[in-house]
Formats: sequence, structure tokens, C-alpha cells
Amino acid sequence: MKSRVRVFLAGLILAAGVAAIAPRAAAADGKAEGTLTVNGKTTKLSYAYARAVKGFFDKTKEDVEVVLSDVPLEAKALEDQFERIHMADTGKLHAFEITIDAEGKPISTAFRHNGFKGPSPSGLSSEDVFTKKTFDGKTVDGRYKSAKQKEFFGNTYTFDVTFRADITRKAKPVPPTVTAAETAAAQKSPQAKVYGDYLRAVQKEDLGALRKLFTKEKAKNLDDPDAKQMVKMVKMMSATEITVLRVVEKGDAADLTVSGKQDGGVMNGVVHMVKEGGAWKVEQEEWEN
Repeated sequence: MKSRVRVFLAGLILAAGVAAIAPRAAAADGKAEGTLTVNGKTTKLSYAYARAVKGFFDKTKEDVEVVLSDVPLEAKALEDQFERIHMADTGKLHAFEITIDAEGKPISTAFRHNGFKGPSPSGLSSEDVFTKKTFDGKTVDGRYKSAKQKEFFGNTYTFDVTFRADITRKAKPVPPTVTAAETAAAQKSPQAKVYGDYLRAVQKEDLGALRKLFTKEKAKNLDDPDAKQMVKMVKMMSATEITVLRVVEKGDAADLTVSGKQDGGVMNGVVHMVKEGGAWKVEQEEWEN
């Protein structure tokens, strides 16, 4: 379940500090060699990507998320796990993902593969063998192999892949600089009102309200069977005392500069909004401390 929550958070990009304001260093294609087999169909994995993220269990430390895929991935897919899920659902991507903690131990896995009938497995098994060759903060190099063929709700799968990739990190965020007049105007804007309704819907865990406040594309994420529980997790992890500081409107798109608090620290964020059918909708949030 924790892996599915992580996926859901990344897909919704709610106020939980899961994405960065500042651009990330470009992710160079690493190298993977091995296979992922689902229900008897074997896929060769050739590409490896790794990025440092805030620790899932210990936020004072750093996890590394590794994506091993059969096709090269652009920045959009690497940043948004729901983009990878969509690619997998349409047969454009087959991938095996691993989250490794600061000690160099896997703490979760996920599969992006349309060969699974129904939900795909997540989490990990202590029987599987992870061999760490290099894990020095700059490079991750290792092998992950399933101990045996596994079964998950009638699906069978195995994996055996070696990989090496440079670990990318996001650039340090630049705190927003805004004037009092900009903030006063922003807080009276229609975009700020919609965003306020959105934050209240998260706190109430109101999926019906969220569907109306999300863009049509993002609202599809709420079709997940675990959406209610996952929104509850989002609520628990969200920033608090969020303030709208600035709004920049360009036609049917607008960006809100926002600030909030989490774990005793200041969080800076940008909320991307889109006008659909004459109404402003929340498309995506990006946060960083």
C-alpha cells in the first residue's frame, strides 16, 4: 500500500512536498541489462534512471528512486509517475521501479506493465536478492533479481536486471520575491478562490469536490480504487498555513506562487491552473522546502 500511496501522491501532486519548483538536472540515460517477465511475456529492460528524493520514512535522509525501462524516458515521464502509468496502460512503456534508502537497501518496488490483469504488485519481498555494487551518492550500480516466479492475484512475474545510472538532484529552490500589492491582488483572484476550495476539499477528503476542482485529466486519478484512503494520506502529509503570494495569468493558464509550512520548515510552491469550460481548475502543484 505504501508504494501505491507514493504513486498516488506523485500523480495528484498535492501539497505534500513531492515535486520541485526549480528545474532538475537533466537525467542522462543510464544502462540496464535484464528482463521483466509478466504472465509469460518477457520484456528486455535497457534504460536506467535515478534521482534523489526526500526520504519516505526519514525526511532528514535521502532515498534514490530508480526507473528501469524498455524505452528512453523524457523529463515529463520521469517527474510524474502517473504519466508512466498512462504510458504503461497504453503499451508504450514496460518498467520496473525501485526505491532505495540511504543505507542502500530497497524499500519499495513498482511495476509499469499492461500485462498485469487487474492491479499490479507493489512493495517488495525479503526473498528477492539486491546486490549493491556502487551506491556513493553519485552513482547507483547493482542488480535486483526475484528469488522465484511470483504470483499476484492470478498474475505471474519475475525480474532479473543489472543497472547503472548517475543520480540526479533537483536544484536548490529560490525563495519567491513578491510585493505586498502582488500578494493582496493574488489573494482576491478567482484562481486563489478555486485553490482555496481545493485545499478545503483535501482536508474534508471530499472526492466529489476534488473531481470538480481538478482538470479533467487529473480527475481521472480519483478513479483509483484506493483513492479515498490515498487522499487521506495526502491530507496527513500536506503543507499547512498555505498562503497565495502571487498570480501570473497567461490566457487560459495561470501560475500561483504559494508558501506554506511542513515539518517545522517553510515550503515554497507553484500551483499550475488551467481554464476549462470557463472555470479555473487545478492541474498540478510543485513544492519544495
